[in-house]
Amino acid sequence: MEVGLEFLVIRGFAVREGRGKWACCFEIRLAARSDEGSDEPLLYRGELHGRQFDCELAAADAAREAGEREARLRVESLKALIIAQHRHRVPPSLLR
Repeated sequence: MEVGLEFLVIRGFAVREGRGKWACCFEIRLAARSDEGSDEPLLYRGELHGRQFDCELAAADAAREAGEREARLRVESLKALIIAQHRHRVPPSLLR
């Protein structure tokens, strides 16, 4: 099996909570491109409640944007963790 580039996929969707209110839901998934196809493993699922939108599409767009912000924050956190671990493992004499 030959696997290509892996990347994040953010999906936004909305569920009606009441008159003019939508639960804005999003999923962050890891997508892998391959010849055999693959499932997209779920990395994170989030929701925004009580928002008012004119239509379901606007709510889904807001959910996707929230998912994108969450994905950026998580990626930046992981980068910081990797850098911190790398600095911890490298002898101080090599960091100068």
